[in-house]
Amino acid sequence: MKETIRINPGEIIGSIKKVNGGNLAPAIVNEKAGGNIRKEFGELHLPVTRLHDAPLENAGTRLVDVPLIFANFHADVEDPRNYYFKQTDDYLRNCMELGTAIYYRLGTSIEHGVHKYFLDPPEPRRWIEIVSHIIRHYTEGWADGFRFDIPFWEIWNEPECTDCDGLPLMWNGSPEEFNAFFAETATALKQRFPHLKFGGPAHCWFGDHSREFLRFCAKHNVPLDFYSYHSYAGDPSQLLSSPAEVRKALDENGYRNTEIHLNEWHYFPLDWKKLREDKSYRATAYPIMKGLESAAFLNAVLIGWQDTPLDLGCYYTATATNWGLFDPFSRPTKSYYGMKAFGETARFPKRVKTETVHRTPGVSALAAEQENGDLRVLVSCFKTGAAELEFELDSPERFSRLELLLLDDTRDLEPVFRTGTIHGPLAATTPSDSGVFLLQCTRASSHAPSGRKH
Repeated sequence: MKETIRINPGEIIGSIKKVNGGNLAPAIVNEKAGGNIRKEFGELHLPVTRLHDAPLENAGTRLVDVPLIFANFHADVEDPRNYYFKQTDDYLRNCMELGTAIYYRLGTSIEHGVHKYFLDPPEPRRWIEIVSHIIRHYTEGWADGFRFDIPFWEIWNEPECTDCDGLPLMWNGSPEEFNAFFAETATALKQRFPHLKFGGPAHCWFGDHSREFLRFCAKHNVPLDFYSYHSYAGDPSQLLSSPAEVRKALDENGYRNTEIHLNEWHYFPLDWKKLREDKSYRATAYPIMKGLESAAFLNAVLIGWQDTPLDLGCYYTATATNWGLFDPFSRPTKSYYGMKAFGETARFPKRVKTETVHRTPGVSALAAEQENGDLRVLVSCFKTGAAELEFELDSPERFSRLELLLLDDTRDLEPVFRTGTIHGPLAATTPSDSGVFLLQCTRASSHAPSGRKH
């Protein structure tokens, strides 16, 4: 496969969408066992981290989930002694110290066990009082708390989610009960905290149940700052097409200013039933989900989302879970370096006009410019086979230094070349079936020419 990437530095066509959010922060329980990923996590430059399933990666802790913070549902909701915040305080500090905003999911984590403990619908009015105190602890300083700037508060997660036998995993009630619970909760919380954003409900996918939820919300005048849903797919088009469907449904129900959040997504060319029930299948499946194909896939999606109505994406997960960017020993995987490549690009706010001349299927390109004129060009080659790329820069003399990084079977976003001089198009190749290229160009005025070529 041969493709030419044509870039016009200085020709700004918009802003880069920072859709590269994540799920889960670095764990607080495994640092001395070699599990400290804070440095690598920070280098992803995630704009936001969603806090769902946090207890599952932090064994023995009482983190984030409402019934773990407020364990006795019948206790006095006004008494700070009835809330356990300490571990969640530390967990949120991980986010703040690493420069990522917090996306707080109000509810409970998924339950795969034989018995379900926290899935029964809570009494709405009492639950609203409890979560209001959690919000106040983290945004208003209640109970020796904090004044964190937490922009997003999500009500529940995947209420329609079931296992392969049809048993509930997140909500042990009817869809009608959930919609009523959401409506009462969202309305009350928005009245109490009008400056914060409330939304949800993190549907497993966008479908007829989602449309019914939106119709219910519209009928009952429910405030909805954002609508959230999930998608796990093996084809980028599945994740790139749904935001337009969501936008249409929101607009039809009067929610024209409601943000769209696809806040769980992942490369998944696999079988759900086998993944859950077959250990030997899992042994081969998880490496696929963390490998080079996944790295190219996630960049194809993040690049493609620039031209959709999507406001925010959150990858599941950014840590060392089976679904994460790290392996079980907390070592970065190929998918980690793929996410890092986009994070480096998204640090530059201005989107530059870019085109793939031959429009090769599977090739996606994005260019971003810094205020000082420095440039990043990101290219994803998803299932293209061996690739030969040519970069055509308009007025290349404006740059004093160029460095091309490559992620493929043998390189982990490592330099292919560095140069301070440019003579014609820049070419690079990879024999891998998928790959990610990151071209970093330094403006002449901000870096002295090196004159060296490696």
